[in-house]
Amino acid sequence: MYIVTGVGGYVSSRVAEALLRSEPAERLIVTTRSAETAERWRARGVDARIADYNDSASLQRGFEGGRSIFMISGMEAGPRRQRQHGDVVDAAAAVGVEHLVYTSFLGADHPGASSVEVADHQFTEQRVRESGMRWNFMRNSQYADAMAENQAAIAIASGVSAGNTGGGRVSFVCRDDVAEVAAALLLGAGEPNTGYDVTGPEAFTYREVGEMISSLSGAPIEMRDLSDDEMYALWDGLGVPRSADGDFSASPVPWGSDGMVTLGRMIREGHCGNVTDVVERFTGRPARSLRDLMRGAQAAWPAPGSASA
Repeated sequence: MYIVTGVGGYVSSRVAEALLRSEPAERLIVTTRSAETAERWRARGVDARIADYNDSASLQRGFEGGRSIFMISGMEAGPRRQRQHGDVVDAAAAVGVEHLVYTSFLGADHPGASSVEVADHQFTEQRVRESGMRWNFMRNSQYADAMAENQAAIAIASGVSAGNTGGGRVSFVCRDDVAEVAAALLLGAGEPNTGYDVTGPEAFTYREVGEMISSLSGAPIEMRDLSDDEMYALWDGLGVPRSADGDFSASPVPWGSDGMVTLGRMIREGHCGNVTDVVERFTGRPARSLRDLMRGAQAAWPAPGSASA
């Protein structure tokens, strides 16, 4: 029996869909916080259970009977996420899960790499190692989808592409590719107790990403290299809270600026530019490019300069 956590989210739902292409619905358990989402999966013959990362008892109930689990990382970076992840790992081990696949982050195994985000992943990786379960860590690069959607929309509307990443490169990876690799690992394609860097086919600087957005959209975009303090000030001005437990009601992005600014520093220091063939190795096809994702997202991009209209 395979367990996929958090199927209300995009990546986990795609992992479950990938599993159903080769496995009968009776061999799949999915967990979600949403009763509506659970009902949709039950209608397809899947054992859908209500489980919440903030409710450890619900996690044990949700994982009963499973042998291999896909653990999606939580959204709330910092101590709360570390507690949540610890509870997920403990619950899985307590009910006899044998194999855990976890969405970590590129550079989590690098000595000296530090950010609000990567600290949570380093904590979780260590907790999994100590659990006694067999594991695979997917050290995913930054999502290309976030560049094609959020980053592009902000840059086009504002006329500015800003970052504190300097000349650091990022091997942006498509979420669908991540999901396909996760399904393959759940089905036993990887080596036991091994981490894999899951990346796109190329690495880009943020300046190059901004230039790509400008070229595809026709929008004039000013490229700004900012310091960490200047980057905080920019996000503050856009209504982005610093921590994951802040008020996101006016924020144009769903991530706290502490995570984004410290990730920018990590990129600047060279921890996120690694390019691998992991996607092709586990899926049998090349990883999708950032440019292709941007072309697919163009129809939803705003008009140039709309932020000042």
